[in-house]
Amino acid sequence: MYLGCPMTQRTENLLGALAVLVTDEMSALNTSLAIAGSTARAMLNAIGQYPDASIELLRDAVALSHPAAVRAVAGLVDAGLVEKRAGADKRSVALALTANGRREVKRLRSAREDVLMRIVSHLDSNERQVLEDLMIKMLWHETRDPAHAMQLCRFCDDGPCLKAGCPVECREEGLPMPGRSTP
Repeated sequence: MYLGCPMTQRTENLLGALAVLVTDEMSALNTSLAIAGSTARAMLNAIGQYPDASIELLRDAVALSHPAAVRAVAGLVDAGLVEKRAGADKRSVALALTANGRREVKRLRSAREDVLMRIVSHLDSNERQVLEDLMIKMLWHETRDPAHAMQLCRFCDDGPCLKAGCPVECREEGLPMPGRSTP
């Protein structure tokens, strides 16, 4: 039954299926009970990306309400992955990874890299360059604001992107769309 909306084209369906594949693979990563959900994993990674950040800043990175972010942090603290430190003022706390938290972030990033490398390994170098160019363009155009930028990159290993020019960060900062990375 046609409801007046344009039909989804094959490209959009394929992109959607690929997004489901990547999401399912990432959700299936073997993790401890304390970080079994994607929100806890995203919060842990964000604390690694923004050391000594407040709960308020980090809740934007994972799109949580303040009470939900407080509960997520409490679970990470109870699991020995995160510690609370004195914040910039008396009302706030700064969050940092413990040694166990740093190891867990490293393990999660490595597992994420393995999944993504396996998926992309089916492409030759020219196809990889085309895919990178297309993803840069789509991400640059779709980044809406700083909070959205943090949400998009909440699972990233930010080292490679920051070195080459992250399209999400460039868009957030009003910079031009970056080119592809150099091999």
